[in-house]
Amino acid sequence: MAYSAMAVANAFIRRTEEGRLNDLSPMKLQKLLYFAQGWHLVHYGVPLIDDFFARWTYGPVIPSIYHDFKEYGAGMIADYGGHTVYENGHIVRKSPIIPDEDFSSWHIVDAIINAYGHFSGPQLSAITHQPGTAWSSQGPDGSVITNEELRQSLIQN
Repeated sequence: MAYSAMAVANAFIRRTEEGRLNDLSPMKLQKLLYFAQGWHLVHYGVPLIDDFFARWTYGPVIPSIYHDFKEYGAGMIADYGGHTVYENGHIVRKSPIIPDEDFSSWHIVDAIINAYGHFSGPQLSAITHQPGTAWSSQGPDGSVITNEELRQSLIQN
């Protein structure tokens, strides 16, 4: 099952709260999401995230996640993402996250942290800019990176 980009972003934020991931900036989060989507496509054949990545100057970005976390700039993300709703006379914060019982999706999140969590956002951006990556392969700035482009670039590299 594909999750909202926010649910997967919040999974990385949870791991940060738990002390399993350090220095989670918006740029680092974007790149971790990119690798999580790619690894999920390679290992399970289906997307983890039901959104798209765009080619931006500093690498692949999910625009909706960019806008939700841009207030942090280059700083560290301090809270879960989500939205507020008015429910039963109260304002309620909704922060979606991958369900605890979805072990395969959490396995991908943890594998990405183990492989890439020690890199900074700019270091991860440099990795996504290498020749042969989905970001570098085709299209102008702002164009969509398809899931197939992402999957193929990880298989070939």
